[in-house]
Amino acid sequence: MTRKLVYVLSLCLLLATTHQAFGNDAPVILDAGGAQLMSGPITVVMESEIVKITLKKNSYIVDATFNLRNTGAKWEIDVGFPKNGSGYIDDRFSGTVDFIKFETWVDGLPVNVVERPGMARIQGYYTLPELIKKVRETDNIKSLGLQAIDNRWMVKEKVMFPANKVTVTRVLYEAPYNSAFPCIGSLGYTYGTGQYWAGNIGKSTFIIDSSAFPKEDRPKDIYISDSQDRKKAKITKPKDGIIKCEIQNYKPHTSDAWIGMSLGCP
Repeated sequence: MTRKLVYVLSLCLLLATTHQAFGNDAPVILDAGGAQLMSGPITVVMESEIVKITLKKNSYIVDATFNLRNTGAKWEIDVGFPKNGSGYIDDRFSGTVDFIKFETWVDGLPVNVVERPGMARIQGYYTLPELIKKVRETDNIKSLGLQAIDNRWMVKEKVMFPANKVTVTRVLYEAPYNSAFPCIGSLGYTYGTGQYWAGNIGKSTFIIDSSAFPKEDRPKDIYISDSQDRKKAKITKPKDGIIKCEIQNYKPHTSDAWIGMSLGCP
């Protein structure tokens, strides 16, 4: 088995078990104190996005800019940034990890956000009667293999999208690495929420900067969860410590499609 395959399998296992994932701005609807993705007709297209990820010793910084063109009449909608966490229920799982810092702008002006719950659920391989029976039979809940999923949104309320113009939103945040991974750290960025804008995404550019780390600890590669997006992706290394990934004219197939990497793996 090659080192690259070991790396990919390890990363898949990591992000399928315990992780936090933060991702693209998306149109949302606020309802009964919560937020849900907008699934109705919308005229705003994501022309492009640039996501710069800078890896630090104990955390990473993401600076994401989204160029959104309204092709129709004036819109005023809420825009949410996902703050999600998931993991198997055991003594390691603590729910959604908080940002160390979070800032956002619309057309260069800072705006406030409100944190709203999305959908929290527990999933496993049991019907409800079976689950009740199993819980009664054991004191070791983690042996049941239940997975908790907690989805939240950082919402910019009432963002104005003028007719036939580009509105630029930007998000800057710092977050801790996944502490469950045996390597130095890992992260996943969810770009799939971009599917809720109209049409295709014109161009996504992801830039990962690990130049602060020794060469042996830098990510050897990046992983894209969706196989179709993976085929379209152009991955380059323009200079030492920099990995660049570009995907053009595409629409993510799932809202949880992600791009991930890990530090300090063999």
